[in-house]
Amino acid sequence: MVKFDLVFTAKLRKQLDELPKKDRKQYDKAFEILAKSGPAYRSLRTHRYRCKSGDVWSSSASMAKRFYWRYTDKKNIIVMYIDSH
Repeated sequence: MVKFDLVFTAKLRKQLDELPKKDRKQYDKAFEILAKSGPAYRSLRTHRYRCKSGDVWSSSASMAKRFYWRYTDKKNIIVMYIDSH
């Protein structure tokens, strides 16, 4: 049962296409968890950033890999971009 529908921006799709297969697999697993279990799932380590344009959330795909997203409504999330540190 899917809890949230994820929509990927063009920027995110391009970033994912450029990743090595191993890194892509980590993000895909995190996106699956987000869709099925929601952002409160512990391993996603989700954080909220308050912005003038609305809240932006980040979640972890691994210790160094993060992705950024927003709610568009109660059941839809737009995933905007990824980064690593």
